[in-house]
Amino acid sequence: MDINEFQEKVKKALMEYGGKDAEVRVSKVRKNNGFVLTGVSMFKKGSNVTPTIYIDDYLRKYEDGMTFGAIMDEIIRMLENYAVDKDFDVSFFTVWDKAKERIVYRLISAEKNEQLLEEVPYIPFLDMAIVFYYLMGDSCMGNASILIYNRHMDSWRIDKELLYRTAEENCSRLLPAAIQGISELMREVVINNIKMKAQENENCNDPGFIERMADELLEQMADAHSQVPMYVLSNEQRYYGAACLLYKDVLKKFAQEQGSDIYILPSSVHETILLPDRGIENPDELRRMVREVNDTQLSPEEVLSDSVYYYDRESGKVSLPVETELTVMA
Repeated sequence: MDINEFQEKVKKALMEYGGKDAEVRVSKVRKNNGFVLTGVSMFKKGSNVTPTIYIDDYLRKYEDGMTFGAIMDEIIRMLENYAVDKDFDVSFFTVWDKAKERIVYRLISAEKNEQLLEEVPYIPFLDMAIVFYYLMGDSCMGNASILIYNRHMDSWRIDKELLYRTAEENCSRLLPAAIQGISELMREVVINNIKMKAQENENCNDPGFIERMADELLEQMADAHSQVPMYVLSNEQRYYGAACLLYKDVLKKFAQEQGSDIYILPSSVHETILLPDRGIENPDELRRMVREVNDTQLSPEEVLSDSVYYYDRESGKVSLPVETELTVMA
């Protein structure tokens, strides 16, 4: 069964569930890096807003043996949990004086999003693109966001320069930058994983157990690479936090603290790794490391770039180091 047949099957089931007082819609939604997902939504009578549930993964689950009934139970439960039973005031987004308070930006790959960039306002940045979105924040729809399209900018009657200045001011307020040592971040991840497992163990009542386990695991994971002074730059929410490298003075202050220029490794759209230049780093080796992580550790939607970037303290600019791949004469 292909996705078109599956979407019709889901749509029919939702129409039967919602009855004549509900309108079911199927849409193709372009996501990051050129991925197009199939979404279903169900508008109830008297409501102008509803969540969109992407069903592509459900098709894979269906093919792997999950029953269609179980799939529909999950879809309906999510639609009901986030349903709005009355008309939603959308002026928070349609009126610029209201929308401007929560306009922010993110970084995406320019090459992988060529078609999307034809439809949205953007600013080129090296081999990436700065795009804009409305951050919903705490609302009845949860922590959602709305990508800004050219049509939105036209309806607001604003230009790209104003859009960028507004997003720049909002980012540091709504999505403040945070820099962590990579060992500190690893410890946080390990502790969270142990906490989840400890909840399943009723005998784990020792308050120091989790921290001791984390220390032991990290000690076992330590190797020569752990001595490399790497840091993770993201926002506090760790949501499209790679854009923090654009924040005013963030890289400048960090480089001053380290007393060196900085290599920037785009580990995903959500964060970058900062590596102080000690004079022994090889940009080509760093690129190979980034490409390997992108190919083996990330979902395709999370990839930002295969490049490595360089922050120069003297100029205060981020650039692409010149590639120095060696060729051998046959």
